Amino acid sequence: MKIGKQILSLPPFFNLSHTGKIDIGYCMRTIVILLCLFLSLPHNLLYAQVEQDVFAVPSTLENNAKGKLMLHVDNLNFFQNNEFKTLTDGYSLPGLWIQPRLVLYPLENLKIEAGMHMLFYNGASHYPTRSYIKFLEYQNNDNKRVHIRPFFRAHLASKNQMFHLILGNLYGGSNHRLIEALYNPELNLTADPENGMQVLFKSKYLDADAWVDWQSFIFRNDNHRERFVLALSSLLRLNAPEKKLHWYIPLQIVGQHIGGEVQASPYHGVSSLANLGVGIGMKWNIGRKILKNLQAESHFVGYKQLTGTLLPIDNGYGWHNALSARLSNFSVQIGHMNSRKFVSILGSPYFGSLSDSAKPTVFRHSQMLYGKVEYSKRLKQIGSIGINLTLYQYFSGNGVNTDGDYVSNQSSTNVLTGIYLRVHPSLFLHQF
Repeated sequence: MKIGKQILSLPPFFNLSHTGKIDIGYCMRTIVILLCLFLSLPHNLLYAQVEQDVFAVPSTLENNAKGKLMLHVDNLNFFQNNEFKTLTDGYSLPGLWIQPRLVLYPLENLKIEAGMHMLFYNGASHYPTRSYIKFLEYQNNDNKRVHIRPFFRAHLASKNQMFHLILGNLYGGSNHRLIEALYNPELNLTADPENGMQVLFKSKYLDADAWVDWQSFIFRNDNHRERFVLALSSLLRLNAPEKKLHWYIPLQIVGQHIGGEVQASPYHGVSSLANLGVGIGMKWNIGRKILKNLQAESHFVGYKQLTGTLLPIDNGYGWHNALSARLSNFSVQIGHMNSRKFVSILGSPYFGSLSDSAKPTVFRHSQMLYGKVEYSKRLKQIGSIGINLTLYQYFSGNGVNTDGDYVSNQSSTNVLTGIYLRVHPSLFLHQF
């Protein structure tokens, strides 16, 4: 399939209709949502970095907790609106998920958790009956009234807390610290908790997180394909993090396997996809009253379809560059993605060259600019609150879909707005 050469043009800040006029309805919806989000937040709750303050959770064990039994409730409430026009359709995510769990420490270095994960979307009365990996389409003949998954985690740590083995449900999502070009933060809201095996290594100069997320298990003669993710996320610090100029090297690998030898006929074969991200980062610890730090990162990202023909692109690459500033009560980030047939397995389509339409369109060369403003604040020891505004400016260009038809996309401004409230209280039950 021959791909048409993309023509770049300067993007308008406001979205324009085919007549060249500003789309007033689009702009008004965005303004109203932004006002509601900002006015609903108390000013003394604004801080920074939604992914780490709201989505990520501690992955260490408590001290002196042997014999302790607790009830832990983890709950994430969210309202996110995606005003998307290019590469993917727009949609809203109003809802919550909740995880009630019993937590037991049989030993100082062993934690056992058992409970359930329940997902609820406002206004939904039926849910597709399968594991949730990305945002799902509704299935009329295969549904249930609630979406519930069992939750079980066994966490064993070494005495010095450097090595951690996790079996069952993992410390997933934003805990992996994957760059946004490789992982869409929205999956913290919509995807099921990750399951499988995870190994963590934590030291002053090296952090490593290796895991297998078994997303879909099959029995012999099953009628669907197994699916799992095998990945590594590591960070090598070149000097101490408290230095004025702190340098580090991230290395990240994400692979996905789809197939299964015991699947029933018709057998659809095996597909394997891989992403690579490697780069360099610098953090300038300023430490002033308002400006806390500046951070810059540059990543080379790669994609390859190792086996199968699941996607219409076999390999590609791209460059992702970002600059962020941490202020006293918020953080801002600007970034640029230059993609040459790059596909992100778990990421947003805006970081790649492939649309997610019914007839996927492939762009040989695509570019995207984005700007992000975030506010977040930890609410002592029981929760956190955050708000996110992201603008994706996708450049116009020409592509070819899987039928061989040429498709032209206009430059467009795509807006993501979200507000998130997470609470995770714990109740002490018994000391054995």
